[in-house]
Amino acid sequence: MPRPLCYWTLLGQKAGDNRQIETLGAAATARFGWEGTAKALAFNGWDLWLQLTRQANLAAVQAPFRAALTPPWPDLLLTAGRRNEPVARWIHQASGGRSKIVHLGRPWTHPRHLDLTLTTAQYALDASLGPVVCLPTPLGGPPASTAPLAPRRHGLLLLGGPSGAQALPPAFALALVQRFLALCAREGLRPRISTSPRTPKAVEAAVAKVLRGDTGNGMAVEGFWWHEARGTPSPLQRWLGAAKLAVVTGDSMSMILEAMSAGCITAYAALPEPWSLRWESVTHRLAQHLAPQRFRRNTRNLLNHWEASGGLWTLGALEHGPLPTPSPAAAVLPETSLERALGALARLMEGRP
Repeated sequence: MPRPLCYWTLLGQKAGDNRQIETLGAAATARFGWEGTAKALAFNGWDLWLQLTRQANLAAVQAPFRAALTPPWPDLLLTAGRRNEPVARWIHQASGGRSKIVHLGRPWTHPRHLDLTLTTAQYALDASLGPVVCLPTPLGGPPASTAPLAPRRHGLLLLGGPSGAQALPPAFALALVQRFLALCAREGLRPRISTSPRTPKAVEAAVAKVLRGDTGNGMAVEGFWWHEARGTPSPLQRWLGAAKLAVVTGDSMSMILEAMSAGCITAYAALPEPWSLRWESVTHRLAQHLAPQRFRRNTRNLLNHWEASGGLWTLGALEHGPLPTPSPAAAVLPETSLERALGALARLMEGRP
């Protein structure tokens, strides 16, 4: 009897990347019986230099984590994130080319040098660049909720924060809160507001201060303030299950996807993109204008796809019309992505295009 196929998941420093990798690995084990091993990685700061000079080695990996990367080499490597790429390419070379590399998201390495790239529409990648499969959503999204909308009596506002060139100044956040409260009042919904780790402390403090005073409409608002909570568990999953309406700032694809999968009527509010000397903003604008096409990111493409699926709307659209009914197909987009990814993995390991 042939041995089961063996894969390694290369886990780095970003929780979102790790969630995608672990989701795909667990699904491959359940579907195909493949055996997986998690390899945690931590880096000493040389990783960017290795990528820029296209070196495939372990020089950037801290010694205790480097020591765990020894034969027998796996049949398959599941990886995501820039820092992991030189490691994956080194293992591929050490295995004599036997360890295939599957990258999730946007690689810095040209896709033609990888065995498979699983990506989404926000990145300018397609099959003309190499073995690329575009998924409807990132992997690791929550399963679709089967809870009916009828008993839900809450509205939920989820505040993210700066991302790329997008910013969340206090004045914009306060104006968004008032728009959300007006929509809840119109629909007879009880408002809840949650900040997140990326929400600037000044924004959270300004919003909390206003809501603890007189909101001007007599509505009692329940809030979860991430910075004030200091590690207190977030009620977000419970709140999503009780929310008929969810309004999310347009910086967070993961929060939008969570709301859609929970069966909420989901709207997003695009954040302003002011000129700024903030490092992330400057580098994002430079990449968008100067980097090769495959390095660019446009979340608008992904939002457009979700709008077309009938699961997402702009906040303005909801303000100027009745609340819509989400398409059942939109709620199962994460499951669709996982099925498409598993099919691509099976074809890769069977040697089919």
